[in-house]
Amino acid sequence: MKSSQTIIEVPATPEYVLLVLLDQSRQYWSKSSLFSEEEEIPVTLDSPLETLWDACHLYDSGFICFFTKDWLGLSESDWTQAVAGPQMNTVRDFCEPIAARITMPVISLESFIGRTCRPASAFLAVRSLLQEAGVDITEVAPSTSISKMTRRHLGLFLGPIAKLAPGVLPAVQVKRPVWDTNWIGTAAILYFLILCPLSVGYGTAAYLLCMFVLACLLIAAYGSKERDPARVRFGNLQTFRDLSVLIAQRAVFQA
Repeated sequence: MKSSQTIIEVPATPEYVLLVLLDQSRQYWSKSSLFSEEEEIPVTLDSPLETLWDACHLYDSGFICFFTKDWLGLSESDWTQAVAGPQMNTVRDFCEPIAARITMPVISLESFIGRTCRPASAFLAVRSLLQEAGVDITEVAPSTSISKMTRRHLGLFLGPIAKLAPGVLPAVQVKRPVWDTNWIGTAAILYFLILCPLSVGYGTAAYLLCMFVLACLLIAAYGSKERDPARVRFGNLQTFRDLSVLIAQRAVFQA
């Protein structure tokens, strides 16, 4: 059992593994603006395993391996050992061996003025996760807006923070900068519609120039992928108090 001042790591349960998979897939596809409007597929531990893959939009064995390892924080060896047993037919068959190899966070229930408070304890847990990731938390108070933090550290909110209470955060909405990956398609269209025909008429030098321009556009587009989003929203959440109250509704606490 691992522990910090505000979060205790305990052995995971199959139920927790299932919640994390469903929540991580929901947020991943929502962030990518894919499948966010589709009706949720109900999944339990006794559901056929194919139902879980349908709910997570994983229709290929390679995708299943890649995404489940990433969403659950599994190493290659742990994932291989977890799925190397007998044939898996139900969601439970898949989640149980994984649960034996990972931990789940339990929030330490703190007392304030002689009384325990779950939202305040959840707030301290969130601050602790941000601090462990190297984020300056000196000005993070319950009333602080989460807007800037979610833009700069979206991975923390979709990862460790979301895993405090899987499924409780609203689906993320991400607005990208103008220079985004859409420029890859734009560059290709410009090349084939304008530059490529010109290169045919003017020889190798023009062709190389066209390729150079295209490469520059692609490099610019690739670089934009690493930029902070222009805006990130989690439903109506505005402040760290809102976030903490929501997490407190479903997180596991220990006195």
